[in-house]
Amino acid sequence: METLGLEDFFFFSFLKEEELVRLKEISVKKIYNKDEILFYKSEEPKYLHLLIKGVVKLYTHDHKDNEVIIHNLMAPSLIAEIANYEEMGFPANCAFETNAEVLLIDYEKFKAEFLLKPEIAMFFIKSLTRKIKALESFISYNISSNSIEKIAKFLKDNESLLKNLKQVKIAQILNITPETFSRKISKMKKDGVIENDKGHIKILDYDKLEQLIHN
Repeated sequence: METLGLEDFFFFSFLKEEELVRLKEISVKKIYNKDEILFYKSEEPKYLHLLIKGVVKLYTHDHKDNEVIIHNLMAPSLIAEIANYEEMGFPANCAFETNAEVLLIDYEKFKAEFLLKPEIAMFFIKSLTRKIKALESFISYNISSNSIEKIAKFLKDNESLLKNLKQVKIAQILNITPETFSRKISKMKKDGVIENDKGHIKILDYDKLEQLIHN
């Protein structure tokens, strides 16, 4: 565990200083390494998890035991807070894509002392709304038969993650074979839509990228 400072609670900057001090008292900060597991599907949550540094993936497995990534989250972000709010088991597994830091907030104390505050309730609603949009995108990716559309939409919606994700990982997220993904990326690069720097993708032409999404 790491020593906490009030600066670790920037995600709750709308709270009063005395409230932040109390939040600090019911929290611990933990450092995680890439590929470590934060929690498993169906596990009962004891903490509210706030990712303050790094990237995590929420994933499950299909009937063939293949890993299916539901969503990648980049700091700062709450992780699977629906499990806390609905008092149910986690809906997916969670592992780290990079080295990371997470605030573990005692949820029972948080619920009793903070959750009824209007600003906290709105904070939860906004965070859950973002997760719903992410789930809609996940469904869209997996029902679309147009792989280049799936890739283009992912690049647009997750540009901030691209510097942390290599091509093989994006192909895995989108459930596209590495060979198909490589062909589509090569074409996008040839057309000047993207560039590839040491396995990481950078968007060059946003208008062309948008056209691929809506073709």
